[in-house]
Amino acid sequence: MKLALQILAILLASLPAVNGFAAVPHDQDLVANAKKEKAVNLYTSMEARESRQIADVFQQRYPFLTVDITRISSNRLLQRILTEQRAGRGIFDVIITSGLEVRYLIKSGLVGSYISSEAKAFFADSKDPQGLWVDVYSSLRVFAYNSKIVSREDAPRQYEDLLAPKWRSMIGLPSKEYGWFATVMRALGREGGRKFMEGLGRQQPHYRPSHVLILQLVAAGEFNMGLVYQHQLERYKKLAAPVELAPLPFATKNIHPIAVAATAPHASAARLFINFVLSKDTQTLIRGFGRTVSRTDIAQDEIGKFKVVVEEIELADRMNEITADYDKYLQ
Repeated sequence: MKLALQILAILLASLPAVNGFAAVPHDQDLVANAKKEKAVNLYTSMEARESRQIADVFQQRYPFLTVDITRISSNRLLQRILTEQRAGRGIFDVIITSGLEVRYLIKSGLVGSYISSEAKAFFADSKDPQGLWVDVYSSLRVFAYNSKIVSREDAPRQYEDLLAPKWRSMIGLPSKEYGWFATVMRALGREGGRKFMEGLGRQQPHYRPSHVLILQLVAAGEFNMGLVYQHQLERYKKLAAPVELAPLPFATKNIHPIAVAATAPHASAARLFINFVLSKDTQTLIRGFGRTVSRTDIAQDEIGKFKVVVEEIELADRMNEITADYDKYLQ
């Protein structure tokens, strides 16, 4: 948080009355219409302080626009949008939320296409080629272990190592992690994935409602090992908590795309905001929050530590099948 505030202060200090972040080529074509619209409605599941800081910098750059933020959980956000649409009230302009929810909105015809000039700087697996979405930030799902209980030499190096008898009843998992489950199954191959999840279920893991709770319990020594978010793990390490990253060959990447509403009330302001959020300056700000970003021109140490496998948003299309398989092996 301190780093994020320092970055924000530097950015704000460099902003003249109207100028600031470098405008992308298409911005000037949008500004005139955006001035008439006066606002942009952002729906997001991003942490409140993070989305507010982004909005504040945007408003410094474009003082004629106000960013109105609706911030709730990704599932509640999806339900709210669907309810508003059924009532004939299309309110949101831009959404930033988890990939599965964005996919549901796409399938419902509620997301429009916009290829920002900034999109070319993003990894190919982190954007839609038709311009329906681009990843704003990602959460990497990794395994962490308690370094007071587990030595570096004993830490698992392959996913199959988690099936050893010594880990029985010692692993913590967040409940109903369907995206992680399906992505690991895909990465390990059909048969390898099935054997792993079947074996993991036999390990009698402990389930809790959130990644951060799993991390807290690993740090406290209640679990020896747990599935956590990498950025939260790094925060705990800076606080001298006895937690370390398990050197497994890959992590899964839970993306949080940005998309424009198909019938955005403030269409030009929405596109201007998307350009801004995807710019290198704003992505660097988001990186300062401790988040993983998907721009190829921003250095990130964690990307070099292991292979990153994206949790594809198309998983939403077969969620019934995935949940049935999950229930067969886990919980």
